[in-house]
Amino acid sequence: MRILQYITYFVAFVVAASYVLTYYVDYQLANKDFSASYNDCRKVWSARGLYGDGVEQNSILSIKAAFDAGATGAEVDIFYDVEMQDYIVSHSRPYSKKQGKLLPLAEMFEAVDDGHYFWLDLKKLRHLSEEQVQVAIQRLFSISKKNNQHERLYVEGEAPVNISRYRKAGFHTIYDTHPEPESMGLISTIMINLYKIIFYFGNHSVMGMEYGELDDPVYGTENRKRLKDVPIFLYHVPVDEALLDELLATKNVRAFIVGSNQSVNFHNKTGVKCVILHKGESIDI
Repeated sequence: MRILQYITYFVAFVVAASYVLTYYVDYQLANKDFSASYNDCRKVWSARGLYGDGVEQNSILSIKAAFDAGATGAEVDIFYDVEMQDYIVSHSRPYSKKQGKLLPLAEMFEAVDDGHYFWLDLKKLRHLSEEQVQVAIQRLFSISKKNNQHERLYVEGEAPVNISRYRKAGFHTIYDTHPEPESMGLISTIMINLYKIIFYFGNHSVMGMEYGELDDPVYGTENRKRLKDVPIFLYHVPVDEALLDELLATKNVRAFIVGSNQSVNFHNKTGVKCVILHKGESIDI
């Protein structure tokens, strides 16, 4: 009987502590300066470029096509290969080849970078040791020195410790999260609050998450309220123009990519207050 009483006290303590910590984090986030994080009215980025009809995804041609179509940034899938000590552009292992050969990230940067942003989905980051991560960070610095390109890179990872090392080194980071849809009720709420706490203490640039289904969203009405002070990058956003317009008008949604494993072009779609001056510049009015 006494053991049950102790368990009840412990659970009550954990719940109270979680509530207090969430309140503290919410207060800190509301007063935190995120002005260094991407915040342009051109929010629709490209997922692996524009591909099809012989053009491979995650290729120089697909990314160039997206940028030519008006995309400000592009999401690119990469691995850090420990043996090669280099970043390889690929969605999976074994690495996919582009035009018959492996595509190093450095080669893509050299071919297509012209003041654009890159959302680097760094796969299997959790499997790297601290020493390997430090070598990887130095490699990323070395291939992004030209035109201060490292300032336009957003490194995504779901491993809290290893992705925070990129942040401490000076890169923008996307802390990738996987909360349940809002329809899961309390479970979704708990997960969102936990991810928010990790995001805050990791000092990340933005939080990344899947939008979810159109009729069963992760980033729905309630979670938008819980994350109102967190800069958000969304992926797998359903192809629905009304939703896209809604996200374009949502202040803390900084960038999003549309569709899931499909090539779609909404890159010229901007917020209603966005005025494009010329290539590479825009203003909010």
